[in-house]
Amino acid sequence: MKKMHYYLFAFAVAAITFTSCGKNGAVGPAGPVGATGPVGPTGPAGANGATGPVGATGTANVIYSNWYTPSTYTKDTVFNSYHFHANIAASKITQAILDNGTVLVYGKLNGYVTSVWPTNQVSQLPIEITYMNGTTPNIDSWSALVTLGNVRIDLVSSTNAYGGISNAHQFRYIIIPGGVQTLSTINVRNYNEVKQALHLRD
Repeated sequence: MKKMHYYLFAFAVAAITFTSCGKNGAVGPAGPVGATGPVGPTGPAGANGATGPVGATGTANVIYSNWYTPSTYTKDTVFNSYHFHANIAASKITQAILDNGTVLVYGKLNGYVTSVWPTNQVSQLPIEITYMNGTTPNIDSWSALVTLGNVRIDLVSSTNAYGGISNAHQFRYIIIPGGVQTLSTINVRNYNEVKQALHLRD
């Protein structure tokens, strides 16, 4: 009976010793990488941000004409002064533009000799040119009358110097809707400054 207890005790000690040694053995080699799992579901979309404020009207809304060369001018006499005028159709000049916008008109008065007006020089109308007509001083006054759908170019000479007008003069108009702030930062008499600010093409 004592011998049986001894064997049981020896077996238990051996089992405990074997188990303890197994925990402290060398680390085995890494196993193979497992297969990639399925793609998970897409998460919920984020909420849209609040709508931003309306931006200021840009120069993209500015409309400008090509250079227009009147082929003929109509002659009228007003209070003994000769007036020569030509009309430029401008359908984009609406009542809204007349009420709230701005229309600028520029001229290249290439019908003069270059000593009076340099070739391709551009100025905003109205324009006054003073020169000697022989021994008499003469003042030419160019103006633009903007009405619904039309721009009228008018010339009057202080000495009624002309029987007709050269068709070398050129004109263009620029329509700036209300709300465009560009005019407050540029000198509209300076065509090159206007051209750069409004991205005009000749």
